[in-house]
Amino acid sequence: MHPYEWEPPSASIARQAGVPEDQVVRFDTNTFPWPGARLEAMPPEPLNEYPDTSYAALTEAIAQYTDVPTDRITVGAGADEILDLIAKAYIDTSARVVLSHPTYPMFRILTEMAGGSIDEVRAINLHLDRRGFLERARGARLSWLCNPNNPTGELLPLEFVQEVSLASDGVVVVDEAYFETSGVTALPLIEALPNLVVLRTLSKAFGLAGVRVGYALAGSAISDALRRVRPPGSISVVSAALGAQALFDLDGMRQRVEQIKAERARLRRGLEALDLEVRDSAANFLLVQTGRSAAPALLKKGLVVRTFPATSLLAEYIRVTVRRPDENDRLVAALQAEPRS
Repeated sequence: MHPYEWEPPSASIARQAGVPEDQVVRFDTNTFPWPGARLEAMPPEPLNEYPDTSYAALTEAIAQYTDVPTDRITVGAGADEILDLIAKAYIDTSARVVLSHPTYPMFRILTEMAGGSIDEVRAINLHLDRRGFLERARGARLSWLCNPNNPTGELLPLEFVQEVSLASDGVVVVDEAYFETSGVTALPLIEALPNLVVLRTLSKAFGLAGVRVGYALAGSAISDALRRVRPPGSISVVSAALGAQALFDLDGMRQRVEQIKAERARLRRGLEALDLEVRDSAANFLLVQTGRSAAPALLKKGLVVRTFPATSLLAEYIRVTVRRPDENDRLVAALQAEPRS
């Protein structure tokens, strides 16, 4: 099994770079630069008691946001726990599982942990091979899709998701962690397509990555299966309350999304002015072809970007999170100052 590559803590990066910790900027984690809820605005919680295992208040807040009945919602400790529940419910040693390359690495890791056989569809010019994916999904036990895709930012049309779900005999998972920035969702399809599950998170646009709240939206059969394998108390009372608080501030969330989308366009212009290739992205990050020397040079200045193995299709690229204007300007200036390799 290939382990997930954990991001180093900012404190160790600051020591390594010789800069104050508050000067370290995380362009590698795809988080929003502002929190979507605050502890001081939260009413007192009974910390000595276990959480309500139905997470009724949080689930109702999600239902109001998505316009989906509560019995079609499964909550978990971040989107990663929901992915883990799906793997536990549907993958075993007899399962063939389809995923694209490159895509979110947890798809592969969780499949391997569950003992499934991976059927990888390699990208063509960093775009999903739609014909190949569709063909391989037909007889698969489960197919993983990330839309927009992480790390490329590619957005697939809803029609393709529908085509895959109709063609497949197995479960089709659509990870929509970046839905709020893309505006495209497979949610309208879940009632008509019982094998489809849509995955969301509060870690990105809702600004709660440190809180760990994710959820799945699916028809009754998949929702029942996920509830059977869901642990009873993986979300704390604090996380559930903060999640509900963030979901009731939709105006604030949408304002933050518009700021990030405007900054994404401005950052792209700044990077392209340096003659760098920047891929189209419907998420809150950009994939930039810089060569392999850029990331170590940026790290020395406290600017942390996502890199990829030398054997990857993305070996010459870095993935950068769109952050606040002053932080994005630091990144562009640092890249401008570095000689090209």
